[in-house]
Amino acid sequence: MVDDGRGQSRREFLGRLGEVGAASALAGGAAAPALAQSPAQVPAGAWDLTWVERVRRAAHRAVFDAPTRDLVLMLAARYLDNVRTVYGAGVGAGDVCAVLNLRTRAISLALGDAAWQKYPVAEDYKVNDPLTSAPARRNVDWRPAAGASGPEADATLERVQQRGAVVLVCDFALGHLATRLAKQAGSSADAVHAELRAGLIPGAVLVPSGIWGAAQAQNAGCAFIPA
Repeated sequence: MVDDGRGQSRREFLGRLGEVGAASALAGGAAAPALAQSPAQVPAGAWDLTWVERVRRAAHRAVFDAPTRDLVLMLAARYLDNVRTVYGAGVGAGDVCAVLNLRTRAISLALGDAAWQKYPVAEDYKVNDPLTSAPARRNVDWRPAAGASGPEADATLERVQQRGAVVLVCDFALGHLATRLAKQAGSSADAVHAELRAGLIPGAVLVPSGIWGAAQAQNAGCAFIPA
């Protein structure tokens, strides 16, 4: 994968968020609740906004607003297929942009395998691995399963990202998930929240909330599609 600077920007962003959390904990002599860290406490300029310009440059753009994981990948893949059907194979990845606005119970789509292995994410979101029929210990929506092809393989995050998708992740919902997982793990909600932030799939962009992500995508010219 070519490093265009966004990866470094995201690492710096996550580091600055960690510093904010540590400072909050020291200020009161005890760790603050995860949800007390609001977007207002994040340093100005820390949020990655490079995706907005990427959306603006695309001739064909739509935001798929997803409170659940059920339909968003299928709809995004179909949209990308339809653009190519109408405008031809000459449409490149930079000419079309499908923004996946993952919020509420869809944020599990953007968690890397390490989070699924360490925490009961599958039990929380009721996701079974189709290969084992047991609670998933990997992100089953990230990459195509071995031997998968056609629409099944295309409706995965890796494939839609390769075809021009931007993946937004609601940090407010991530904080709620961190609180639930921390209780079960006997850990700090702040620590789990920071771990989940750092463990998103490559290319995922953290946004303050899904509400903000949807509005920003529409302001950048996206058609709004409920998913």
